[in-house]
Amino acid sequence: MPLAKSFALVVAATLILLPLDDHIDGQLVPFAYLIPVVVAATRWGFWPAFAAAFAGTAIADFFFIKPYYSFWVADPREVIELLVFLIVALITSNLAARLKRERDVSHAREQEMRGLYEFSRQLAASFTAVDLISAVQDYLTNTMRRRTILVPPPAMGGALGGGDDLPARVVEAAMAMMDSGGGLSRRTLADGDSGHVWLLQVASSDTANYGVIAVDLDLAGGEAASQLEQQVETVLAETIGRLRQIDVGYALSEARLRTQWDVLRQALVGNVSHELRSPLASILGSASVLDRVPAIRQSEHTRALVETVQQAAKRLDADIRRLLDATRITAGGVCPQRDWVDPVDLIDRALAHKGATLVSHRLAVKISPDLPLVRVDGALIEQAIGQVLENAAKYSPPDSLITIAARAEQDRVVISVADEGHGLTVTEQDQVGRRSFRGERSHKAASGSGLGLWIAQCFVTANGGMLEARSQGAGLGSTISIRLDAAQGAVAELVGAEDE
Repeated sequence: MPLAKSFALVVAATLILLPLDDHIDGQLVPFAYLIPVVVAATRWGFWPAFAAAFAGTAIADFFFIKPYYSFWVADPREVIELLVFLIVALITSNLAARLKRERDVSHAREQEMRGLYEFSRQLAASFTAVDLISAVQDYLTNTMRRRTILVPPPAMGGALGGGDDLPARVVEAAMAMMDSGGGLSRRTLADGDSGHVWLLQVASSDTANYGVIAVDLDLAGGEAASQLEQQVETVLAETIGRLRQIDVGYALSEARLRTQWDVLRQALVGNVSHELRSPLASILGSASVLDRVPAIRQSEHTRALVETVQQAAKRLDADIRRLLDATRITAGGVCPQRDWVDPVDLIDRALAHKGATLVSHRLAVKISPDLPLVRVDGALIEQAIGQVLENAAKYSPPDSLITIAARAEQDRVVISVADEGHGLTVTEQDQVGRRSFRGERSHKAASGSGLGLWIAQCFVTANGGMLEARSQGAGLGSTISIRLDAAQGAVAELVGAEDE
């Protein structure tokens, strides 16, 4: 059929040129037949263009070169012109045919990429094994023109995808692969009756077996079997990978729901905390102004009420700040801005900030001279020390001794807070620093959320440090230590200087 169309183009060009024979130079006539040659090459390939080139040469000689209506050429120059035309036509047809092949290959690749893109979208949108296998069947059947059938396990019933006429040998091989228990996951099988070659792939995940996907590689015939098999294997490999992802996703669905619940809860806590801090700031500001009014300060009863309001507002503000810190920590929002700081400055600022909390306790400060610098986020570590001090004051009896010490030890600076409170059991020592943990005696001593030391632990850990709890036992007090990395070599130099 393409050859007939090529000859038709040559005839059409001849019918156009015949009336114009008296008006155009005969030497140019042969080159007019390049048009049918190029059209045939770009539309139907090399051989139709090759035929058009020879037909154009013969017709140009017969109708337009003297002697007319004869293939004899009297003028040698015209022979050369015809040969030149034929060579140019053949070269042009070859180039045009090559262009057509490249265009066809590009078009085929574009179609293949579109199909793969659509297939990848279907894979991403498949959240169950049934949807996934249906997407594979649709892609292989409609895009790659490969008949695809799922042979499910015997307990699930018959084949899916029009498998009623599936060759018995293919069904037997699929059942044998499922019975092998994963020993054979892929194989190629030739059906002697139909002459078709089938590719069998076990569709399974770590927890479930969905059957065997059977792909007919010889449905259209005549294709390069190895290339086709490689394409199908690539698709099936993607399918098996997605099956495993679906399996993992299903296993983690409950964890995902719990995570979503935690996110909503944290958002609620954060929103409520922010909404409460604005009126609290107004209350604290108003109480501070009232505390400076002479008439109120002269009245002992009124001054006590104002102080009660201030203390309650400050306590509530501290609780809200802890909630905000907890929300920020849980959301992964702690990003330390580390710099070299003096640990003595951190201790001084924490003591000044918690001065009102420590006023009912005796305080002892023991700081080794010439402590090395530590590379931490000063604001976070100061807040961590403050949380430890507040915890010691909260769970220690009034007028008890709280000792804060700092020393250099093995390339670290250790900041410890010791109290004379209720102490910790061996089990409780390991649980200090966990979220919402409170000892049995702590519930009776004071109310709290159990977030203070957890927040301190998170801030210290974010700066590369450690928070430890030690106690001689119940009723013997406890010591909370914060260990921070010091400047390299500084601790060794200090220890050496002390030994001298």
